Amino acid sequence: MAKYHRILINGEPYYREYRYGSDSYGEMLSEEELVHMLLEEVVDEEIDMNEREIESALRRIPDYQDRHILQNYIRYLERVHRE
Repeated sequence: MAKYHRILINGEPYYREYRYGSDSYGEMLSEEELVHMLLEEVVDEEIDMNEREIESALRRIPDYQDRHILQNYIRYLERVHRE
């Protein structure tokens, strides 16, 4: 992953990629541009969670124990998400 130097200009943070091998810099980026660019590089997939669809799918599971296990797991994920 690239390394960046933070540069403050009039109190505003900007970032430039620093290339150690060639001892050179890339273009200057705002914090918003850098965050957007980094997220595009590391986010592999977007998952849309729809509670109604999940609840509907759970109701269609005929086996009570399987349904109960999944409901408990979903509650666990919700707790972890809130922490």
